[in-house]
Amino acid sequence: MLDLPWMLVVHPEDPLAERAVILPEDLGHISYIAQPENSTSRLRLEESLARLGISPTAPAGIADWDTALLLAELGTVPAILPALPRPTLLPDSHTRLIPIPDLTPLAVGWAARSWQALSPYATEFADTVAASLAP
Repeated sequence: MLDLPWMLVVHPEDPLAERAVILPEDLGHISYIAQPENSTSRLRLEESLARLGISPTAPAGIADWDTALLLAELGTVPAILPALPRPTLLPDSHTRLIPIPDLTPLAVGWAARSWQALSPYATEFADTVAASLAP
């Protein structure tokens, strides 16, 4: 199980780009991109915001994290995304990732009723991911 902290993804010309962290009081004023309404990550993000008493404007929903990163890089609007274990940004990316430490990290991990019931490809994939995350 991994806990992925939340990050605000912004274009370097965004006024928030120079910040070291994003504070709860900043979040109520930010229009942002998030996962679709029915996704677990969006639900966890909204629960964490509610716990802090924050009611930001309704975010724009996007189907995947890579598209959200691209739109933030283009400067359309910031994105609030979990920090992935491996960077998905291109080396020449013009995106700034700013931690939001007061939001509860998103817990992620593997789940299977029976590892023996998984196909060899699925177990090989899980083993490959686990090996790439090992220190």
